[in-house]
This record gives sequence, structure tokens and C-alpha cells, in this order.
Amino acid sequence: MSFEVSSLTNYVNEQSTDLISRLYFEKTSSDYFTLQSGVKKTDALHLLSVTAFPQDGSGCSPAASGDVVFTDRDLTVGQVTYFSGFCMKDLIPKYTQILLRAGNGETEDMAFEAEVAESIIKTIMEHNEVADWQGNTASADVYINRYDGLIKIIDAATTAVDGNTTSATAISSGASGNVDTLITDICNARPAKVKSAPNQVLFVGQDTFDKYVDTLNAKNLYHVNATDWANYTVSIPGKNVTLVGVVGLDGTNRMFLGTQENFFLGFDLQNDEEEFDMWYEKKDDKVYYRVKFKRGLQVAYPNEIVEFTLAT
Repeated sequence: MSFEVSSLTNYVNEQSTDLISRLYFEKTSSDYFTLQSGVKKTDALHLLSVTAFPQDGSGCSPAASGDVVFTDRDLTVGQVTYFSGFCMKDLIPKYTQILLRAGNGETEDMAFEAEVAESIIKTIMEHNEVADWQGNTASADVYINRYDGLIKIIDAATTAVDGNTTSATAISSGASGNVDTLITDICNARPAKVKSAPNQVLFVGQDTFDKYVDTLNAKNLYHVNATDWANYTVSIPGKNVTLVGVVGLDGTNRMFLGTQENFFLGFDLQNDEEEFDMWYEKKDDKVYYRVKFKRGLQVAYPNEIVEFTLAT
């Protein structure tokens, strides 16, 4: 068995736009964010705040009252590049394995090319998921320092509502665990405006989500649809809030509640600076790939976010 390296590079280059699009539209935390495309470097989120006061309408000349305030919050994207290569000799056994698994049919010819591209995109998506929450341009960690994540952005605003209303110092599970109570406290801390809004989401780490499930089971609270657990999503009874477990918050003990419309993911996807390119370099006998894209986060109204941080 053998393969043509051109079929691999041609597949990736022909599918470049679709592959790059998956970095933004595949189901991760960003599935719950508001997407803003066409961001080259920094775009402003144009926000509108209205205050109005009722007056006595029996007179002829009411005085102007209230205000309309326009403010901006900047959404800045970072330029991210992945560049690497792999030896042709390393591809041969992998090609044979995939071809045998694919079986007969027209899809056989594309199985290898699709799996290589899929593996690259999946790895980048995993990195993005963590950076979307834990990103910090001041960090020395190359996996998270291309743009600021939501934790840094929300903390820097200093106006989010404190959801740790009992000054808890740990998140525990089991029959005597507190995680279910903490999640209820976060929901109860929502501003009135948020409580009545649609699309409310409480983001927690998948580790915290698992503790929540274990605690409900240990306390015999079987009032939640069990089919939801597999996707790390469940509706919190009576709160109009969807609990979502995300990898990006694992290990942080942080939780964030807000509406989907309040979390923004910015990217470009409108020019040649975002690409998935692959080519064969004969002198090295290697296939190289380069993935380039822009990505950034922002919150429109930090004061409408409820955040949970363990007390020290």
C-alpha cells in the first residue's frame, strides 16, 4: 500500500476554510458565546444604557429626565500560529492502519487525509478551550499567552457580582458536599435583570460538574434528566439556568454565570491571514503544516456576571 502525498496536501488546502471555521463553530465553550467576525485587531462592542423616569403627564412642558449613555468595550484578538511537520516514513504505518479500518467505498480515499487534518484541528481546539478561559498575555505559558481569557477579563473589570456568598474555602461533593448549595447561591446572587433574561449559562469546570452530579446522586436528588449528563449540560431546577461543564475551567475552582449574549468571541475569518496550509518539502522528506488564525474574548457587561472564587 502507498499513498500520494499530494492527496494529503491538496485535501487540507482545499478544505482550509472549513477546517479553520471549525475552530470557532465546533461545540466547546464558544458554542455558548456570541460570535463576532471580521475583527482584524481591535473592535469596539458598542453598548447602550438607558435610564428613564416616569413623570406627571398632565402638564404641558415636562422636564427632560433620564439619559441615554453609549459606551464601548474593546475586543482585541491575538494572532495565533501553529507550524510543524512530520516525516513521511512515520506516515506510512498510520496510512495502512486507517485504510484498513475505512474498508471499501468512495470514502476510503479520503479517510487518511481527513484523519490527519482532524487530529491537528482537534489539538488546536483543545488549546483554545483552555486559553478562552485562562488566557493571559503576561504569562510565560505559550499555550495561553496569545490573548487574554475570560477569567482575566472579568477579574480586571472588578464589577462582577460575588457569587461566593458564604465565603466557602472548598468545593466538596458527596452526601455532605456543598457544591449543590454553592451553585444555588450563585444563581440566587444574579441581578434581577439577569434572572429574567433568556439563555442563562453557569460555566463550571468539568471537575466541578462531576462533583455536582456525585452530590445529587449521594443525596438521592434524582429530579434531573439523566440523559443530559453525558454532554456536561443540565438545567438547574427552578433557576432558568443551564449548568455547563467546560474543560477550560478544570482545576481553577472558578464558576461564572451570565447570559450567552454577554460573552463575546472575536475572530476574523474574512481574509488570507487565517489559513490552514500544508505542503511537502522534498529536501526534508517531510510534510509541513501551518495554521494561522485570530482569536479574542470580551464581556459586554461585567456587572451582569456572577463569579465564584474560593475564599482564602
